[in-house]
Amino acid sequence: MASTVNEIIKETFEKLREEHLTFTPDNYQMVFCQVAKKRGVLVEDCQKVSKYIKKLDTKLGAEANSKNISTIDELLMFFISRLNRTNESEAGQLISSLVLLAKRALQAISLLHNKKASNLANASLDRLNLKQDLKSIELIKDKWFEFISNYDDSFLKKLDRYGKINKEDLEKMVHDISIILASENDAEVYKTIAPLIVATLTPSIASSMNDDLATISYELRNSPESLASTAMQNEIKSFIKKRIELDKAEVKNKISTLDKILDEINKKIFDLIDNSNISNEQVKGIKKDLSDINFSKDSFESIQSRLIHIASSLEKETKSLSEKMNENQSTIKKLHDRVKKLENALILAKQESKEDYLTNVATKRALANELKRAEEAYSRYKIDYTLCFLDVDHFKVINDTYGHDAGDVILATFGKILRKYIRQADFVGRYGGEEFLAILPGIDLEGGVHFAEKIRGIIENYKFVYKNERINVAISCGVAQRDKCKSAEETLESADKMLYKAKESGRNQVMPKIPS
Repeated sequence: MASTVNEIIKETFEKLREEHLTFTPDNYQMVFCQVAKKRGVLVEDCQKVSKYIKKLDTKLGAEANSKNISTIDELLMFFISRLNRTNESEAGQLISSLVLLAKRALQAISLLHNKKASNLANASLDRLNLKQDLKSIELIKDKWFEFISNYDDSFLKKLDRYGKINKEDLEKMVHDISIILASENDAEVYKTIAPLIVATLTPSIASSMNDDLATISYELRNSPESLASTAMQNEIKSFIKKRIELDKAEVKNKISTLDKILDEINKKIFDLIDNSNISNEQVKGIKKDLSDINFSKDSFESIQSRLIHIASSLEKETKSLSEKMNENQSTIKKLHDRVKKLENALILAKQESKEDYLTNVATKRALANELKRAEEAYSRYKIDYTLCFLDVDHFKVINDTYGHDAGDVILATFGKILRKYIRQADFVGRYGGEEFLAILPGIDLEGGVHFAEKIRGIIENYKFVYKNERINVAISCGVAQRDKCKSAEETLESADKMLYKAKESGRNQVMPKIPS
């Protein structure tokens, strides 16, 4: 028996340490009795509470047992509480007061700016107003316990980026945010807006405005806060007004020049008709060639050059054309047909040189030209840009497993997705094989990574189906910002290195990683 008691004492000390309980007589007795009961040993001191409770009347004993009393002190507290309890009339008043207090607390909660808490508070009020039995109270209690257990206020962490904000009090929180917004650095705002204003001013027909634009661009780059000054605002307004006037004058001048050329051509055609036997159908052909000139797409210089060339040719050939055409109608027809074929082939070749035949995005040559334009805008106006390489993972395995037709379907679909999700200002093309390159003007590194991550997620979840078979496709991406590199070539190399790093790190990811 002594050995058993020693083991119980030893286990009691171990349990006190494990549960990090303070070594007090009450805690020691409680744990000692628990261990003894578990081992099936009856200790008289541990039975005192139950013996005393058995001596109480049935109703009082049942109430004491419901309290799970385990120590003499807890039993004494139960008796004190029982003796201090008010009579039934006062108890009823107390319950009414507590119910009213609960209603007032719920009404206060319903006014807080938390939708879930307000809805639960209103539902609890409705139940208390309709029914106040024990079952209803327990149901309300459980609902509030569930709300407290599942409440997640982690969304408040999003405010940390704006500075120190008191999140314990809604009124103080709004006050802190208002102060932060009021004291926001205007210089940073102007620094962000200035390149955008320069970009909107850049397109112009009148090339003489380029120097003025470079001057404004230089001032805004070095002093973005000058946007707030009336002088700079007036200067920008004056620039826009002057540019519009010069553009109108330039257009008017070019149209006047074209009108003169067309008049000359018209005279030459009449002379040609008068001095030759050209049929009506042939005249219609000449008119059609003139109408095929695309005034909306071709530059004024190009149209002017072509019209002058037509006029010169007509002038030289007017006198001898009739005789030659009569003698060589068959030859002319063959040459005409051949020229048409060559023109069609030239149009097709020109289109193919700019647009990839499979993916309908830009070719590598077109990418090089666009990258050159982006670099010129960066050098002259400091309009930053970001490059993003996107490469299909394990593309060779896909070709080997499903065939090259399946690979073509995936590349064509990839191109379609890229065209859908880029902005109008962006430019995307096929860099080679299964590798694509996106040029993102006005986007920093974080924005470029966000774009690449968005495309990566879309491809990962896209249902690529070939011959009723689902093909899982993933891409790796590498991103680099021009402003963080020494040259356009270094930016391209940096994006390519990031793509290689993404491949080496397991694929289906974007590099570099941006800390959240």
